[in-house]
Amino acid sequence: MSSVNVTFNLKTAGFANYANQTLTFKLLQVSADKDDSTKPVVLPGIITATSGSDGTGSVALFANAESDIESTFEVIFPNREKGLFKIPLSAVTPGTITLAELLVDHVPGGSDAPQSSVYDAAVAYSIQRANHTGSLTLDSLPNGSITGTLAVANGGTNASSASAARTSLDAQEQKDVLDDLGALSAPDSDGQIIVATGAGAFNYESGATARTSLGAQEQKDVLDDLGALSAPASDGQFIVATGAGTFNYESGATARTSLGLGTIATQASDSVNIDGGAIDNTVIGANNAAAVTGTTITASTKFAGAIDGTVGATTPAAGTFTSINVSDGNITNAGDINCDSISADDAATGLNVIFDGTDTGDNKITLTDNLASALDITESTNSYLKFTTTNSGEKVVLGKDLDISGDHDLIIGTSTGTKIGTAATQKIGFFNATPAVQQTAATTTTGTSGGSGTALHANATITGGVGTTAYTVGDIVKALKTLGLLAE
Repeated sequence: MSSVNVTFNLKTAGFANYANQTLTFKLLQVSADKDDSTKPVVLPGIITATSGSDGTGSVALFANAESDIESTFEVIFPNREKGLFKIPLSAVTPGTITLAELLVDHVPGGSDAPQSSVYDAAVAYSIQRANHTGSLTLDSLPNGSITGTLAVANGGTNASSASAARTSLDAQEQKDVLDDLGALSAPDSDGQIIVATGAGAFNYESGATARTSLGAQEQKDVLDDLGALSAPASDGQFIVATGAGTFNYESGATARTSLGLGTIATQASDSVNIDGGAIDNTVIGANNAAAVTGTTITASTKFAGAIDGTVGATTPAAGTFTSINVSDGNITNAGDINCDSISADDAATGLNVIFDGTDTGDNKITLTDNLASALDITESTNSYLKFTTTNSGEKVVLGKDLDISGDHDLIIGTSTGTKIGTAATQKIGFFNATPAVQQTAATTTTGTSGGSGTALHANATITGGVGTTAYTVGDIVKALKTLGLLAE
C-alpha cells in the first residue's frame, strides 16, 4: 500500500466560506476495474483535512500498490455536499494530484457527456462541480438537502431564518392584509380593482364604482381634449380654453391677459406701483412703517397712529384731528387756529403767550362785537377783568383792586377827557378814606373855631404855602365843583 497527496482549493471552487473549513474523506471501495462502482465496500477509516486561511489544503490518501487496482473515496464538503472520486491506476506511484481532477459522481453519460470518453467526461464534470459552475438540483445532491446559506445572486436568500430572508430579499412578512387578499376569488371581469370594504376585508369594484370611491372624474370630452394637446413648446406655458371646444398653450404674458391680471401681477412685492383704483380695509405700514407720499390723503373718520414729516407740504389743505401731540416741538407757519381752550402742557412750566410782531398794530386780541362779556379773565367764578362790547356800552370792567405799584402815572386823554365816576351816586375815596358820593351844599357849621389873625375877605387869596399861585376861597369852591368833588 502507498499514499497519494491530494490538494484542494475551496476558494477557487466557489465556496463563500473557504477559510479554516473541514473536509471529510471516507474510503468506500478498492476495485480492480475502474468502471466497476456497482458494489461499493465500506471500509473503516475516516480522514479529515482543514483548509488554510486562503482556502487551500492537502491530504494524504490510501492508494493500492497493485497496478490494476484503484481506490474510491467519498468526500464531504463544508456545505455538507458529498462527492465521489477515484485515485486512478496512474496515481499509484506516490505523488500529488488535485481533488478536482478526481471527482466522478453524478457524471452525465452518453451523448450528454462533455467529452468523448466516459472517463474524460468524468474529469471535466468533476472540475465543473468542484468550481460550483452550472446548475445544481436537490435531486442531484446526496440525501437531497443543502445546509448553510446560499447567496441571493445564486438564487438563495443568504439567510438561515424567515425574518433574515425577508430582510435580505427586502420582502414583506405575510400578515392579515395578505391573508385577506388571498381570500379573494378570481376576478369576474377585466378592469376590476381591489378595494377595502371597511369591514376588515377586500372586494372587487368596477371602474365606475372605484371612481366613486376615489372621488375621481370619468374621462370624458374635456380629458380627451386635453389629451389632444401636443407637448408644450416652452417652460412656463399655461393650458387655457380657446372658447372653441379645445385647449391651447399660452405664455405667461398671454395668460395674464386672459385672466385680466394687468401689470400688477409682474411687480415685485417690495416694489409695487399702484396708479389708480382704491385700497379698502387695508393697514399701510402696520409692521414696517415708511413714508407715504400723495397729492391727497383723505380719512373718512380719522388718522390713527403717528404722522411724521410735513403734512400738506406742496398743496396744504384742511385737516381734522382729534388731537395732535408734537412732543414739545413747535407748530409753525399756522394761519387761523380755532380751538376751545389753550392750556399749559406742564403746570410747572406754565403757559407763555408771546406777541412778537415787529410792526405796530400787529399784536392784538380781537373781541367779538356787541357782547356783554366779550372777554372775561377769571379765576373760578371770580372775574378779574371783563371786556364788554355792547353797542354804545363798551367798557372794561375791573373786578378786583387795581394796584399801580412803583412810580407810575395814570395818564388821561386830552381830547374829551376821562371821568372818575359817571354818576353823583357813585362813591369814591382818596388816601384810604371811606368812599362817598358827590358832596352836596354844605350846611355844616360844627367844628369851626373863631381863630385869630388876619380877617379873611371874599377877595382874599391864599397860596397854602405851596408855590406862588394864590386862590380865593371862591376859586377853591369852583375847582371842587368843576372836578365834581362838590355838587354844583
